[in-house]
Amino acid sequence: MTDFDLDTEVITRVREASDIIAVVSDQVRLKHRGRTWEGLCPFHEEKTPSFTVDAEKGLYYCFGCHQGGDVFKFVMAQQNFNFPEAVEYLARRFGVDLPARSPGAQKRRRESERQRAILEEAQRWFVDQLHSAGGAEAARELEKRGFPQSSWLDFGFGWAPDEWRALVDHLRTRHPEGVLTQAGLVVQPESGKSPYDRFRKRLMFPIRSGDGRLIAFGGRILGEGEPKYLNSPEGTLFHKRSTLFALDRARKEIASSGEVIVVEGYFDCLSLHRVGLVNVVATLGTALTPEHGRSLRRLLGEDGRVLLCYDADSAGRRAAATGAGVLLQAGVDVAMITIEGGKDPDDIIRDGGIEAFNSMASSPTPLLDFLLADLPPDPADRRRTGLNLAPLVCSASNPAYRQNLIDELARRLNLRPRDIESKGRTPGARGGPPPASSPSPPQAATAPGETDLARILLEGSPAIRAEAIETVDPELIEDTRVRGLLALVREWGTDQEIATRVMAESQDEDLRTLVARLCTSEHPPVTEEGAASTLALVVHRQRREAARSLQEAIEQASRTGDFERLAQLQEEKIRLRRRTK
Repeated sequence: MTDFDLDTEVITRVREASDIIAVVSDQVRLKHRGRTWEGLCPFHEEKTPSFTVDAEKGLYYCFGCHQGGDVFKFVMAQQNFNFPEAVEYLARRFGVDLPARSPGAQKRRRESERQRAILEEAQRWFVDQLHSAGGAEAARELEKRGFPQSSWLDFGFGWAPDEWRALVDHLRTRHPEGVLTQAGLVVQPESGKSPYDRFRKRLMFPIRSGDGRLIAFGGRILGEGEPKYLNSPEGTLFHKRSTLFALDRARKEIASSGEVIVVEGYFDCLSLHRVGLVNVVATLGTALTPEHGRSLRRLLGEDGRVLLCYDADSAGRRAAATGAGVLLQAGVDVAMITIEGGKDPDDIIRDGGIEAFNSMASSPTPLLDFLLADLPPDPADRRRTGLNLAPLVCSASNPAYRQNLIDELARRLNLRPRDIESKGRTPGARGGPPPASSPSPPQAATAPGETDLARILLEGSPAIRAEAIETVDPELIEDTRVRGLLALVREWGTDQEIATRVMAESQDEDLRTLVARLCTSEHPPVTEEGAASTLALVVHRQRREAARSLQEAIEQASRTGDFERLAQLQEEKIRLRRRTK
């Protein structure tokens, strides 16, 4: 449950403040098409864009899987939020103050805000330590790696001193030790002894969510000690499986370029950012996950590509192969940047600058070349070992890309494509193509003119809407969504912004989806002449269908000898004839 009191007025303020293009662009690479924006649908796999956003109306709709709605529904679907959580998220993002719901809710809100404030306070302290005399070792390390002092604040570098309780002592006068533990800054020993700093003798990196909010820290030890890299523990703010380091800095460039480079370490990532290559992210001590894959797929768009740049040792090659499988399943094209000689991107930048790295990035190793590089030379052994790659290449969710990989692997191993497909789909084998997404069919407004009637009710002038209300018989509307829309216009009045009110107040999800589809479709404006023609068509069809049904009922009553019912039906037939005239 949200900690805020969300009435209609508050929800309206948040909706009006929210920029749906900015929100959707966090997940989808959009291109301007006339009055709307288009991109690959984030709800199903597709190669050709069918996902449309109307910025003016604040609505989206996919003409492929028929998912649609407003900015709240999009956030709910993408972030797995309920409605109040989506409202709170958008209010925070676009600076709308929300009234607290209750004393208990206010307390939870304060605790949540305190945890975020503590992280920011710790970040300032780490930065101060770096600039103090005690941070000299860390300062030398940064300068050795090519980061001048003028760049430190931009990247957020800090220093955690080699002391057990320096941060605890700094913060505990303002924050209870238990809260510091919840924020991941302090370790509470099970023995009951005094808590101590989690990060000690480490160069510190702030870890931010995709929208730029500080959610955790990473620390690289200087000198001897293990682990080499240490992250904050997972909690309410931080989840490694869905977090990519520097995504907040790289997001815009990834979406515009359609390409992203994924590296393993903080310095590898930031060294590339330092020299101007900003479409780079890093994993956080974990392999690429399906959450990472889906996030990158939505940002990259239909023709995007991921370049994996991992260490060239055996562990790095295994990690790259595993990551490639995850990305293939997410529907992303993959290639490899291979760095030999035990070097990493940070080494390449320091030795040869961005030109040296760009020369490798501009001609990456194709995926199969990378995967087949270590196969044995003997043909029989080569085929047997190479077939182990079948599950991986068959796991690609993009049908065309999958077939290309299958055909190429078969050619390289001197096999038939069906041999690869058979091995790749063996029960129990790892990988294999994921189940195809099944877009749900839309509920069609099949009755002639009813779709246009809905457009009249949404976009017509008050006079045209009033004419529709007076002319059309609600009981004879076949499409239940259009019938519900007509009822709402009757209830709210013809001078309202109907689409906005439907998205804000209607609980009918089918109706909301219909409204999103109609408002994001390209169609001529509603005119008096066009509306009159539509209404005439709808009324004519309704009366014809009513007369046909009535005649069938009359014949049935006559056959059964139900003369009382027959008399009633005859009177109704006369009334219908008069209405028609």
